[in-house]
Amino acid sequence: MIEMYNKIPSLKAMARRIGAEHGQMLYSADGYVTAWFMWQLQGDEEARKAFNGDNPEIRNNKLYQDVQLSVE
Repeated sequence: MIEMYNKIPSLKAMARRIGAEHGQMLYSADGYVTAWFMWQLQGDEEARKAFNGDNPEIRNNKLYQDVQLSVE
């Protein structure tokens, strides 16, 4: 996962849901996936706060681990 993350040359976010298998992530991470697309495709500043700013929401979400962000 980290190797693939490091190869992405653009804005990116990575996080693993604690206790979720790979196939479950499609359904478990929907809020963050939606927020990412709303920010990237619609310029939604509220959705941006999930990943960017002084205190990105995903960094404080205790359901996720291995959070890495390269969004600036």
